[in-house]
Amino acid sequence: MKKLASEKDYLEILFEKEDQGFVNLVAEKLLESKNVSFAASLPDHPLTKNPVLKVKGKNLEKEIAKALDAVKEEAEEFEKALKK
Repeated sequence: MKKLASEKDYLEILFEKEDQGFVNLVAEKLLESKNVSFAASLPDHPLTKNPVLKVKGKNLEKEIAKALDAVKEEAEEFEKALKK
């Protein structure tokens, strides 16, 4: 991960060699927070297609950490369900 832009209420983070679906899921989790007014994932370039997460809101680093934890928790629940 690499910060492309960092302002008071705005962040852009590049996810190198990461799947677009994963970053879309993080954006979806971010939108569940009342502190986030905008979250989206776009490819950085048509050839490289590394996803860029764009987020507007308050306490963004904390909110991104919470969203990543929520995605991890969902993945662990899914893994447990598969083992049943």
